[in-house]
Amino acid sequence: MQKIIIIEDQLIVNALFKDKLSSKYEIVATSDDASKMYELAKTYKPDLILTDVVTKDNNSGLLYGKEVKEKLNVKVLAMTAMSEVTFLKQAKEGNLDGLIYKNVSIEELFDAIDHILNGDKVFPDITYNKDNEDFNKLTKQELKILTMLCSGLEREAIAKELNITTGTLKNHISSILNKMEFDSITKLLVYCVKNGYIIPSEEQ
Repeated sequence: MQKIIIIEDQLIVNALFKDKLSSKYEIVATSDDASKMYELAKTYKPDLILTDVVTKDNNSGLLYGKEVKEKLNVKVLAMTAMSEVTFLKQAKEGNLDGLIYKNVSIEELFDAIDHILNGDKVFPDITYNKDNEDFNKLTKQELKILTMLCSGLEREAIAKELNITTGTLKNHISSILNKMEFDSITKLLVYCVKNGYIIPSEEQ
C-alpha cells in the first residue's frame, strides 16, 4: 500500500481526507503546518504528500513542497480552495507534481493521486466551470480569449497567438462583455478568477 502524508490546517478537513484516503492508501502522518513537511517526509518516507497551499501560520505548502522536491524523491500534490492565479505558476515553478481545487469529488482526488503516483503531472487546463450558464453563450474562440486574458496575457500577444488582428480581438472582447453583461473587462476577469469560473493556464 502506497504511503501518503496529509498537511491541512482545517482539522475537520484533515480528518475527512484521512478517513477517505485510508481506504486505498496508508496515511503515515498528518499535520496542520507545511513547515514540518520536509522533516515528516524524511521520517516517514511517503510516496506522496497531499498539502494545502496555505497552512498554519500562513506557511506555504507550495514553498515547502518545493523544498521537498529539491531534496527528496517524493511526489507533492497541492490543493486549494482559492482561485488565485499565482498558485498555479508557483506550483509549476516549484516542480510540484500537481495542483487541484478542493471542490473536486473524492473520486477525482483519487484519480489525481493515482496519476501522479504513476508519474504524471496534474494541473488545471484551460477550462471553465460549466455550472455557470453564462459561459454557454460564448464561442470556443471567446472562451479561449477570456482564459488567456485571465492568465495575464497582453492583448497583442493574444492576437498574435490566435493569428488575428488587434481590431478583431477588440470585437471579440466587446462580444464577450455583451454576452456576460459586464461593462468592464477588468471587472469580468476579477469575477471569473475570484469565483473559480475560469482557471487560468500558465502554458499560454
